[in-house]
Amino acid sequence: MKIELNEKAQNAFGGIRGIVKTVIKNANANEEVTKTAKLFANLDVSMKSTHQSLEKLTYGITQLQERNNQMLGALHVIPQISDGLKVEDLIKCPPT
Repeated sequence: MKIELNEKAQNAFGGIRGIVKTVIKNANANEEVTKTAKLFANLDVSMKSTHQSLEKLTYGITQLQERNNQMLGALHVIPQISDGLKVEDLIKCPPT
């Protein structure tokens, strides 16, 4: 009888130990789910911030390209202005 009670007690203890292990695993799993959810929330904020930064960068690059095109247009006019002023002739023949 003592042996049977001892076995039942050990079985009950083993069952309780299994339940405790399961509860601990579930608690750890819940913590992992919470951590993962927080990481996803942070990722969403980072993605929005990155997207906004890329939009600003794209806008800045577009403005730089427009300025570059304006400058190139101005550079094409310089030889025409130089030809129109005939600067070389003025240098060769100073006014008297």
